[in-house]
Amino acid sequence: MKYIKALYAGFIGLLLTACQAEQWEGTEGGFLISLGEDVTVTTKSTPAELGKPVKEQFSLKIVKESTGSTLYDGTFTSDQIPASAGLYTVTATYGNNPLLGLDTPYYKGEEAGVEVTEGETRTVNLSCKVANALTSVTYEEPEKFDALFSSYGLKVSVDNQFVTINNNNAQKSAYYRAGTIPTFQFVGTLKDNGQAVSMTLEDDKLKNADTFGAGKHCKLTLKVKPATSGVILTVAKVEVENVTISETIPVEWLPKPKIEAEGFEGNSLSFAETESKAATVKLNTATALQDLKIKFNFADPQFAAFNQEYQLSTLSEDTRKDLEEKLGITLPAIGDSSPSIQLDNLIARLQTNAGEATANTIELDAQANGRWSHEDAEANRSYTLNCNKPEFSVSVDASNCWSREFTINDITVTTGNAETIKNNLIYQYYNGTDWIECSTRDNQKGRVQQFDAAAEDISQKSYRVRALYRGAIASTEAEATLETPEQLPNSGMEEWYEEDQSNNKNLWFPYTQEATGLLWNTNNIETTNYRSESYCSTSSVKQTTNKHSGTYAAWIRTVGHGIANTSVGSLWGINGSITGDHTIGELYYSNPIIVRPTKLLFYYSYTPNGDDAGVIELKIENQEQGITLFETSQAIYSSNYALYELPINYTVENAVATHLTITFKSGSKHTDVIPAKVRGNGANEHYGSELYIDDISLIYDK
Repeated sequence: MKYIKALYAGFIGLLLTACQAEQWEGTEGGFLISLGEDVTVTTKSTPAELGKPVKEQFSLKIVKESTGSTLYDGTFTSDQIPASAGLYTVTATYGNNPLLGLDTPYYKGEEAGVEVTEGETRTVNLSCKVANALTSVTYEEPEKFDALFSSYGLKVSVDNQFVTINNNNAQKSAYYRAGTIPTFQFVGTLKDNGQAVSMTLEDDKLKNADTFGAGKHCKLTLKVKPATSGVILTVAKVEVENVTISETIPVEWLPKPKIEAEGFEGNSLSFAETESKAATVKLNTATALQDLKIKFNFADPQFAAFNQEYQLSTLSEDTRKDLEEKLGITLPAIGDSSPSIQLDNLIARLQTNAGEATANTIELDAQANGRWSHEDAEANRSYTLNCNKPEFSVSVDASNCWSREFTINDITVTTGNAETIKNNLIYQYYNGTDWIECSTRDNQKGRVQQFDAAAEDISQKSYRVRALYRGAIASTEAEATLETPEQLPNSGMEEWYEEDQSNNKNLWFPYTQEATGLLWNTNNIETTNYRSESYCSTSSVKQTTNKHSGTYAAWIRTVGHGIANTSVGSLWGINGSITGDHTIGELYYSNPIIVRPTKLLFYYSYTPNGDDAGVIELKIENQEQGITLFETSQAIYSSNYALYELPINYTVENAVATHLTITFKSGSKHTDVIPAKVRGNGANEHYGSELYIDDISLIYDK
């Protein structure tokens, strides 16, 4: 170990021109910095061989720990650096710590928690060490290498960068950032035929990050030895810890094998993610397979860890198993007479990068007959699997959009495997800010989105919807528009007006005189029919103060009416006798509606005449399609203002509503009316069953 002699300078009170962000407080103190070397690697092309870096070439940085502000950031100086009281981190560096380079050591020394008190000048001696790692190569019996190869060397790769320590610069070392794991290949050109050969060096120590820690020097020793069919190149040892590598590679190539692919167009195959495609790479060899190199370059992030070259002859069983299980392929074995690699399962597993197409290449180099396939420079050895975004879409039928929920239709898949996509799919809607996963009010996930039934209003009616495959790939979007709940006009039965006609006839309307549009109606015109002879009867529907709430309710009665020239029993009409014609009073609403309620509520009071019963009829239709979505007729029995709940269970759910009809009837029988009762104006009225209706409401909980 060699040391750079510490450099000290006397105290001076000069401020430096380097970057200073410190604001001075109190009595000034400061730093005096000196450097010391602590380098533990001392072979050729190490810092000891390269010489000591000049202290002025170091960079110095001082940061106040309490604020993170930089006191000093510049070249090293032995002058005093003023500083206020506090704790500081002091760092000295030399070099730029490249990812990879030849003879590029990087020094670093650092001390944290350096305390400066007011008026104190603190001396700091930074011990500077090599902070990157390096590899060198030596050749045992180099004359044998010189006899076999016109040129050769060690190729060191980190990510997409590489440097080569050639035989003519073998004194150099490859430096790389500490903690990275480089890969190593012996590369050379054979003297006898000018062919380029290479060997990937494999060893467990060469895959261990501890081998490449700061200040670690990995020394590789290579040698060649004769073999029956040529020569064998071996890695003798790795001197970080003495390790013998037993794997070997022949360096003699004879007749070359051919690589053929099935299922490709040229050397590429395009498909949609999840799509099944058949593809095989065949290694056409005249004799048994001697070796195979397979290099993957996956743009698919899930397989990026396999982006390197593998060689059958040096492949460990664990690595082979990992490759085959993760990639879904079966590698051939050395000695196979008809070697091939089937890619069907790999294709089924390949994905896009969140919808962005990925180009995944496989480069092959097979050895058989003593030759490698790369000797044919014009042959295809690289094959590309282009994985494209699967195409699928969603839609929403209007009939699946209710007032408080919508259901997205099942996806339609244009390209890709529908079942695979559906098994990893969620449905979402956009709330104006975020995409939200669809769920029921019970938090069940699926294609149904239900909004809180207790909410009085859902202000947003239209939603963008989509399906999302594996959380990354979105379908085309569709729109879901909720129905807008509405109530019937005059649902509290508060609005009435009376039209007084001749013979004390009164005609009642369940709306104000100025009202227009969609209104309630009655059969009052029938029961007050004049017929040019005499007044016949009175309104079967009118207002009453016998209500559930508010001021009025609707009073629906079965009334007697007819031409007043025949006496029938004790039935008395206005201005004389009436016939035995009896009319059931009706209050009804039959108008367009484009919303589907789930329940009808109203309050009623009923006084039957005999065994009569009132009637509530409800019908919801799509008159444009001639479809009845729901229809019912139910009896109403004697009660003193009770709540009536009528659930609406649609028998047809694949159609929207266009029309709604509600009818309230005072009875189901044309029974005799009771004896005359006197009105306020002195006229007699004959009526039977009485039905009071108030506070009608439509409920929307779907």
